[in-house]
Amino acid sequence: MKHFSLEEELRGPINEWVRFQGLEPVNEFPICWRIPDVLGVRDRKIEVAIELKLSDLKTAIFQASIYRFIAEKVYVAMPSSRQPHLLRRIKDFNDLGIGILLVRGDLTTFRLLESRLFDPIFSHI
Repeated sequence: MKHFSLEEELRGPINEWVRFQGLEPVNEFPICWRIPDVLGVRDRKIEVAIELKLSDLKTAIFQASIYRFIAEKVYVAMPSSRQPHLLRRIKDFNDLGIGILLVRGDLTTFRLLESRLFDPIFSHI
């Protein structure tokens, strides 16, 4: 089982998850003075924005909350080992409508919490 020591190690499994959703992954794309880690795009429209984090939930939630203005769905992606910490903050995620993706040590990804559907004002690239 893999232990993640860099956020970058989450990118491959998350890009695969985005492809599985029928979207094209776009990495580190600057938009609205922010740079989301991964976008899921279809026909130049941002359908998903994902913030990758190993820890630091407070920053992850803050960054992801901003992405609600650019994407229909927003997620924070973390290693599955962080699940207990995420569950302690699940109310914050629910209140903001932010979903949670977890990457397992075998590099598979699962959705712990679905994102709310947003009506973004800046959703085209």
